[in-house]
Amino acid sequence: MDISFSTLAIVVLVVLGVIGLAIVGTGIYVLVKYRVPLRGIVAAVSSLAYLLTPVDVAPEALLGPFGLVDDAGILAAAAVYISRLVAIRRALADPAADVVAWRERNRARDRSRDAG
Repeated sequence: MDISFSTLAIVVLVVLGVIGLAIVGTGIYVLVKYRVPLRGIVAAVSSLAYLLTPVDVAPEALLGPFGLVDDAGILAAAAVYISRLVAIRRALADPAADVVAWRERNRARDRSRDAG
C-alpha cells in the first residue's frame, strides 16, 4: 500500500480542519449557552485572531516552543476574563444572590493575590 505525499497532506489537512471546526463549534456553543456579553465575544475573537496571525510578540520561528508562551498567555487571559463575565452575569441574574458580598469577596481575593 503506497501512499503518496499529496494524499497524506490532504488527509492531515482534513483532520486538522475537522478538529478546528470542533473547537470553534464548542466555543460558539459555550458563548451562546452562557450568554456571554459582547465584550467577552470580542475578547474571544481577538485572542483567536492573535493566535492565528503570523505577527507575534515572541515568534515561534526564533524561540521554538518558548514562542508559544505568549499565545498561551493571551488565551488564558481571555478565558479568565470571559469566566469572570459569566460569573458576574450569573450573580446579577439571581435575585437571591448577595451581590455586595460577592464583590467584596472578589476584591479581597484580588488584593491578597496582588499583595502576594
